[in-house]
Amino acid sequence: MRGSSHAPASGLCSQIMYPACVRHRTTRTWTSDAGMTDVARTNPLSWRLSVFYAAYFFAVGIYMPYWPIWLEGRTLDPVQIGWILAASFWIKIVAQPAIARIADWRGRTRRLTTVLMALAAIGFLAQSTTNSFWPLLILGGLTAGCYQPVLPIMEGVTLRHVETQRLDYGRIRLWGSIAFVAATTTAGLAIDRQGAGLVVWLMFAAMASVGLACAMAPERPPIMTAPISRPLTRQFLSPLFMVFLATSGLISASHAVFYGFATLNWQTQGHSESTIGLFWAMGVVAEILLFALARRYRDKISPPVLLGLAALGGIVRWPLLAVVEDAVLLLALQSLHGFTFGAGHLGAMTFLSKEIPPEHSATGQSLYYALVGGVLAGGMFPLAGLLYARLGENAYLVMGVMSCAALISAMILAKLNSRPHP
Repeated sequence: MRGSSHAPASGLCSQIMYPACVRHRTTRTWTSDAGMTDVARTNPLSWRLSVFYAAYFFAVGIYMPYWPIWLEGRTLDPVQIGWILAASFWIKIVAQPAIARIADWRGRTRRLTTVLMALAAIGFLAQSTTNSFWPLLILGGLTAGCYQPVLPIMEGVTLRHVETQRLDYGRIRLWGSIAFVAATTTAGLAIDRQGAGLVVWLMFAAMASVGLACAMAPERPPIMTAPISRPLTRQFLSPLFMVFLATSGLISASHAVFYGFATLNWQTQGHSESTIGLFWAMGVVAEILLFALARRYRDKISPPVLLGLAALGGIVRWPLLAVVEDAVLLLALQSLHGFTFGAGHLGAMTFLSKEIPPEHSATGQSLYYALVGGVLAGGMFPLAGLLYARLGENAYLVMGVMSCAALISAMILAKLNSRPHP
């Protein structure tokens, strides 16, 4: 529904969280999870899409915890690392909408994503040849411009197949979470033994694997809906969307110190790479548990509530990360990642699935990732590097303040979302 308690859900409403109970544009309607699960288990499309998510998030599971370690090994300081990480986010602003527009226009997503991931693999190979800041900044940005657009494009492909083939999105996406856990733990053990120089070669192999998974993925099915009268840009500029983008952006940006410098900070506390891998894995396990719990309460949890829970999680999590050093306590604290990221991602994707028409799925997803991940979150990384260089782990306190602002924004979003809107 869009702000009304009478109207039926439209578009891809709730399919990201609960694809088993939606009405599809086919001659049959599935209303039970059991019927959906039987189809999903036997449909080869489900496995081909699962392979993509597993490969992609295996690469993410190497990049997020260990790429800052590799950059530090190039004799870069925290501020320089922050700028390089920011470049990989800022490139989204241009690359994601432009490439997604091509995907929506041509519809040939398989060839496009395969080529992009092949170029990304070459980009990581090129980064292994230099230790200097400026070449790493430029190569890092160009490489990110190749792999960053692939996920939103494939999310659009997956959601279309979820709708037309009655697949279970949660079951498909679960393999990405499992692969992330496997990557953080196994890569941590390997880096413990071989050193941080191994990271770039792991990334090269991981990107090549994602390219192979894209080559095996299905094309996006044709879209039969009529064009909408309201332009997508106008929709993104509406008050509801502006507040939504501000809320999601603050939540995402509050992770900047964590994503950029958590591994380096844990190293200074004396934790090994294998232990750090367990910290990251615990966060994803918490995500999985939250997704399972949220599925049971699908009719009671709205996107603004999920975003509010993410903000509350940040208010608790970030100040505690500034003071906690014990490994057992850090493992427990990492369970809050299920709220700060899991609930935030779930709330954002559910909001978009309700508000973005399916014929603009790739463009809508990419605009969201560009604005939230590129402008807002990306803009925080240089500041996060500066904060970490001057304050150390106390930089997390600033992230806590951002979470407070996100909570206020989520409350405003809930009020706007309760009103009727087109």
